[in-house]
Amino acid sequence: MVPAQMKPRRGRQRVQLEPESTADLMAAMLARLGGTGRGLEYRVFSAYNDVAGDIFRKRTRPESFRDGTLFIRVGSSALGHEVTLLREDIMSRMNAVLGQETVRAIRTRVGDVPPPEPLA
Repeated sequence: MVPAQMKPRRGRQRVQLEPESTADLMAAMLARLGGTGRGLEYRVFSAYNDVAGDIFRKRTRPESFRDGTLFIRVGSSALGHEVTLLREDIMSRMNAVLGQETVRAIRTRVGDVPPPEPLA
């Protein structure tokens, strides 16, 4: 039996200067798979925290994600109004991180914003 000839892979070569973190690898894997349920919700929350900026990250919390809508808990109606004014920009930056049009709407809910959970 003659071994089949292997063809070189076609595609972009990527130069990597430093090793990728496990979180980056998992995010990339889930993005390729599409993600569902809690996994998708975790990716959306992570994308929000990446793009929200310091003030929103400290004073708002992503609460849930259902059917393309991200629900965000805000500490005041004024802050909720500001999130509403910036939602198109926030959604476009989040979808750039997620790699597809995952977040189609952002809704705010006024209430107590718990402190951020410590990173493990």
